[in-house]
Amino acid sequence: MKSQWIKSLVAGLVLTCISFPLLAQQGDSGGGVVAILDVAKVFKDNPVFDTRMKKIKTEADALKVKMEAQQELIRKDAAGLEEFGVGTPDRNNLEASLEQRQTALRLQARQAETDLLTREAGIYYDTYTQMQSVVANLSNQFGISLVMRFDSAPISRDNRPEVIQGVNRTIVYHHKVDLTDHVIRAMNPASASADQ
Repeated sequence: MKSQWIKSLVAGLVLTCISFPLLAQQGDSGGGVVAILDVAKVFKDNPVFDTRMKKIKTEADALKVKMEAQQELIRKDAAGLEEFGVGTPDRNNLEASLEQRQTALRLQARQAETDLLTREAGIYYDTYTQMQSVVANLSNQFGISLVMRFDSAPISRDNRPEVIQGVNRTIVYHHKVDLTDHVIRAMNPASASADQ
């Protein structure tokens, strides 16, 4: 008798485990569809995001060249220390000047890097909030109640970090309800103007 009760309990649990995902997708109010979205692909395929990020990279590269040039000037001026004897006023003045310039250059580089990183964060934020708005509109339009992030990148069997990352993905399987391409099209100004 106890064995039969355990079998019934296990059968009930198995049925619940099988039917729960179906109920989650169908929803009890008719609007419980679950969809997926490859956020990394949305960012990668967004031309506005790409253009803005390339501009930041160009500015960062120009800043690096400028800082290296100023560092080289400081090094050249530091070579002039040999002209003065140790402890002479001229040498002490030049050492103090070089130290001030070096400190000012480090502060300038740190501030410029902070500004670039802040602007970069703003670009990510703007793109993400635009994506959220598009996802909300599509979800309302198609009766989707939950959109889950997933990664569609292929996994290389021989690349351990990729395999570990793939094994840890939240979404193991999905069936057709992928909003990624819809979101990419909606966020692309060229395709949006072509649709009008």
